[in-house]
Amino acid sequence: MLQFVLSMHQSSAIQRTPCTTSALTGHERMGCVGAIDGTHVAANVPKHLATPYFGRKKVTTQNILAACDFDMKFTYMMTGWEGSVHDARVLRAATNDPIYKFPHPPPRKYFLVDAGYANRDCFLSPYRKTNYHLTDRRRQGGDKKKELFNYRHASLRNAIERTFGIWKNRFPILKMITNFPLEKQCMIPIACAVVHNFIKMHAEDDELFREAMNDDYDVPATDDPEEVGETSTRADDAGESSTRAENLDDFEMGQFRDGLKDAIWHDSNR
Repeated sequence: MLQFVLSMHQSSAIQRTPCTTSALTGHERMGCVGAIDGTHVAANVPKHLATPYFGRKKVTTQNILAACDFDMKFTYMMTGWEGSVHDARVLRAATNDPIYKFPHPPPRKYFLVDAGYANRDCFLSPYRKTNYHLTDRRRQGGDKKKELFNYRHASLRNAIERTFGIWKNRFPILKMITNFPLEKQCMIPIACAVVHNFIKMHAEDDELFREAMNDDYDVPATDDPEEVGETSTRADDAGESSTRAENLDDFEMGQFRDGLKDAIWHDSNR
């Protein structure tokens, strides 16, 4: 059954090309093809191989990189990385090695990422050390343009968090330690993502997706076995991982972000 589900890759499964349509409007739609983030699922690893799979909660996990579109369908997934590996390193491997078949978007297209990733190439991150709550224009201090940009960025990038929430709550196996061989454990999340996409495409009245489409939807708790391990890459982090990513930022992508920031601010003041 697992092999059958994985064989659906070419139809309803994980599409290997980025999404070209979304719910975005105005300047925010300029080239945005989806959102990317990392997450952890439980892993059962032989004792002699377990050390690199331990994260900050001392639980063995595999680190999974995924991309989604704004319809909350997965467009890419790479599994099997050790739980101690930083999300940014996984993304670098995915984009640099053709064996991973990362769906590089065309020029001037980009994915939204959080502050744990560098703002470079086809990845647009928020401004670091800047709030991303809705700007109160009466409040003094702060860079209101950057705050508004970060708010819009976080609101859109939330698509990947919602997608992860639905995916993990629909498939409890992602939270459990199983006795399957490690190779098969790496295939299970992808198979679950295939079914996730199939449901989104063919079950219009699905309760989990219907709830997640509401603007006031709260991303559900997923009992992530490595929840603490992921907090270092959230958009409001000013810690070590964010500083590392900042050092890798690209000047051209920084200029593009500044232009987008100014355009969003201009539109909001019409």
